[in-house]
Amino acid sequence: MKHHIMIALGLLMGAVFSFRLANALVIPGLGFSELYLFGGIVIAAALIFFGLKERRAAREPSKEQDF
Repeated sequence: MKHHIMIALGLLMGAVFSFRLANALVIPGLGFSELYLFGGIVIAAALIFFGLKERRAAREPSKEQDF
């Protein structure tokens, strides 16, 4: 169940931060806000990655128990 929450939060954060970053990049100039938004996307990607990794690990023991 933990991996579902991690993946869902990662997707939600990724969507919000991507939308805000796209709007921030339309305005000329780069600053701290763009760096902040890019960092949010990196954190969202890490949540999705580790959620998928934990999902894969949770499914492995169930395959061994079926035999």
